[in-house]
Amino acid sequence: MNKILNLALISTLALVLSAGCTSKKMGAQIDETDESTVKTAIYIGNLSNEKAIEAVKEAAKKTNWRVTEFKSNAVIVEKAVNGETISRTIKVYNKHISGDDEASGDELKELRKAIVEELQK
Repeated sequence: MNKILNLALISTLALVLSAGCTSKKMGAQIDETDESTVKTAIYIGNLSNEKAIEAVKEAAKKTNWRVTEFKSNAVIVEKAVNGETISRTIKVYNKHISGDDEASGDELKELRKAIVEELQK
């Protein structure tokens, strides 16, 4: 009887531990994002906010955007295109660089590409 109780206890313990270890919350996460991270965000890993903002500034200069410092983790970029001014707030947060909305238009795509190139240096 004692052997049956030990076997039942060990089986139950093994089942509980295996179920707990396969849970998503128990495992290590390589890149944990939240719902506020847009699909067009640029992943920067452990790069500091200062270095990421500097990369954004350099990319903006190279693509003829005017840059205004906004916060320690954000800048505002502006550019006149066909008589219309385009402006976006670019923020560094949650290991990502992201604009205030998804990139649209050739000018914003060009800026995004330049940012990626600056980060790869």
